[in-house]
Amino acid sequence: MKIIFGGVRGTSSIAQPDFMRYGGETTSVLVRGRAGEAVILDAGTGIRTLGRRLIENPTSEVLLLLTHYHLDHIIGWPSFPLLYRQGVTLRVASSNGGGEEAGRILSRLMNQPFWPVQMDSVQATLRFEETPDRYGELQIRSCPVHHLGGCAAYRLDEPATGASLVFATDMAWKFSSEEEKRDFLRLCREPSPCGLLLFDGQYSRATYPSYTGWGHSSWEDAVEVARAAGAGQLLVIHHAPDSRDEQLDRIKRRILVALPGSGLAQGGMEVEL
Repeated sequence: MKIIFGGVRGTSSIAQPDFMRYGGETTSVLVRGRAGEAVILDAGTGIRTLGRRLIENPTSEVLLLLTHYHLDHIIGWPSFPLLYRQGVTLRVASSNGGGEEAGRILSRLMNQPFWPVQMDSVQATLRFEETPDRYGELQIRSCPVHHLGGCAAYRLDEPATGASLVFATDMAWKFSSEEEKRDFLRLCREPSPCGLLLFDGQYSRATYPSYTGWGHSSWEDAVEVARAAGAGQLLVIHHAPDSRDEQLDRIKRRILVALPGSGLAQGGMEVEL
């Protein structure tokens, strides 16, 4: 299983020189399975980069899993290059509202006055469906997490290689109920501790009071969760749009001290599990 990061920012994209080491695109991550499966997690602006990657390494089908519908996680959909290519099937699913709901929301995003090409005019074949339990050799599970408007976390397992990923970009861990915490930790731990945990660390505990109620976690929360879950590696994701490279460098160093081998996700990064 290979993980390719198209975008790792939260809330909004940023394109300034002192933000480029970690990348300015909003959340979108590609998972390539051993058997060639292509699964994209969320459709932030980073999905454009992932789409170009998939054109260079052609695939006839992609599964897009959406965590929720806040703009930073779907805004890249209308400009996803594979929408405009014949012979490609795009399967879209969400454990937060279901496939039909995802279809309605993405169709509205591509309607006037927001976008010139409507969804019924794209060249790819679109299928909106419930989240599958299996995709190729990959097993898929999900659970709801605490975020404004609802959100889902996903786990992908590849039994043939033992690789596993948990993707949890938007979650207010501090305000999660005991049941929500228990269910999420179960997702991370079963059937075995996940090899890689991608977890929301948009803020620090020092800055968190200014953003209470925004539905996110701190990087310190991410470390706490990774330890409790027994995750093999933590990469904090969903960086605040005003966090400059030097600020993120400092956070990365502190995470490395707390959890050797862990750190921050970066746009363009590739991780082999």
